[in-house]
Amino acid sequence: MNAKALEAKAKQLAERHRKTMARILHLVPAPPVIHLLFDVLLPHMVRDRAYRKFAGTRTDFQFTFSQMPGRKSWVVDIDDGTVRVFRGEKDFPHMVINASARDFVDLATGHLSETTAMMSGRLALNGGPATKLKMVMDLFK
Repeated sequence: MNAKALEAKAKQLAERHRKTMARILHLVPAPPVIHLLFDVLLPHMVRDRAYRKFAGTRTDFQFTFSQMPGRKSWVVDIDDGTVRVFRGEKDFPHMVINASARDFVDLATGHLSETTAMMSGRLALNGGPATKLKMVMDLFK
């Protein structure tokens, strides 16, 4: 099996077992899951996907996680349908999203809704309208 066939099979399995994977990720300690999401999965996903829904959009989001050892921030930069993900902080991001690592994993896996997280103070947004959070969470789906 070549690399493209393996990748296609992995995507097919991921879609078929999405709920099971979400349950498993919910049980794993949050810091390794955050690193997996932002260092491996999300850059791979955005490299292989054309985000037509972001055409004409220029924005960036900085994610800062509490309860994380080492690096605690990642930036998602959206420029006319092209999405880049990198570690670190940006001088003036359009929006900063602050959450604990565990709460963000729960958000990404569907165990916690964006509205509940914001209303309970478990998710804080700085610098932009809350409606942009939906755009960012769409990256993980």
